[in-house]
Amino acid sequence: MRGAEVGVILAGMEMRKTPKPAVRRTRQRLPLAILAVVLLSVFALAGSGGAATIYDPEERAFLGLINEYREANGLRPVILSDTLAVAAERHSEDMAEYGFFAHNTAESSYYPAGSEPWDRMEAEGYDHNTAKGENLAVGYETAEEAMQAWKESPAHNAAMLDGNYRVMGVARINVPGSVHGWYWTTDFGGHVDASAHAPGESPGGPQPQQPAADAPEKQAAPSPAKDDSPGMGADGPALDTNALDNVGLGKVGGWSQRARDGADLVLDEGYARLGGYHEGEDELWQKVRIPADATLSYDLKVRAGQEDLDDTMLLRLEGARGQQIGILKRNAGRGTDGWQRERVDLSRFAGRTLYLGFEARTDEERLTTFYLDRLALRPE
Repeated sequence: MRGAEVGVILAGMEMRKTPKPAVRRTRQRLPLAILAVVLLSVFALAGSGGAATIYDPEERAFLGLINEYREANGLRPVILSDTLAVAAERHSEDMAEYGFFAHNTAESSYYPAGSEPWDRMEAEGYDHNTAKGENLAVGYETAEEAMQAWKESPAHNAAMLDGNYRVMGVARINVPGSVHGWYWTTDFGGHVDASAHAPGESPGGPQPQQPAADAPEKQAAPSPAKDDSPGMGADGPALDTNALDNVGLGKVGGWSQRARDGADLVLDEGYARLGGYHEGEDELWQKVRIPADATLSYDLKVRAGQEDLDDTMLLRLEGARGQQIGILKRNAGRGTDGWQRERVDLSRFAGRTLYLGFEARTDEERLTTFYLDRLALRPE
């Protein structure tokens, strides 16, 4: 029969430590629900992981389960980081060998006592300036059991559905005669390091394209170049209004974009995805000349696990120096029943050259994702 304990740590701090080479040991795998989590956005500096790592079937199964779960919630998948896997495995080994269960190292064969998750990651070479987090579980043999337990814990669930994370190290070990038998550690990071790879690939090999969650059946189109200008009101050439009249959002040279997490907003599939991660700030804009009797029309889909009215997407117009002309439409974090066609009358701005943009803001609570496609600006 499984015992039950829960431990939750919330932290945000800077930690720096000189990294050391990572070497992953061969593990014994032979043959109580205890959970712990760290959710943090720590900003530390970037090493890279070591040799290729062998993952057991349950570890690979867990990667599949978490990515299915993330995709169902509108998030990009995570890929494996061998560097984070070293930190994860060594912490699991220490917990089993020295009889403790906590994020902070009590005793260790590898790290100083008192080391926190990001200390261990940094010691193995993952010292990037990015979000980091950790989930722990003991007593579970299979990936499905560990996954279900974490899903039922709000703090652990939030870690698995954190849109800031891009890579994961996962380690499951079994030590017969230890307090809990089975030990799971998953370490998360927001930077795709040199040891990162897809299942079956070697570190540094070709990376899979990040698929969009809940991808609609839309015609693919190439992504536009990103614009590093400071905002919607940056100077730039006025584009013909036909730049908005495309099958999707993939017309090269049309849209500028900026995301707090650095992700592309305009996807290779030819539509845009804004939000979908905590404390997000995403902007998509284009400089246009408004024709007479113009109407802006576009397809919109909003995906929200639970309604969050603090998550919003604004459709707005700005002038050449960033002055706000008007907020044309506001969408809150309320899910839609599939795609819906939106129309906004812009005739009162006829003859003006302005910046038309979408701005999404998401909070730290629930996740909301806004999808856009088939934008057109035409006289009607």
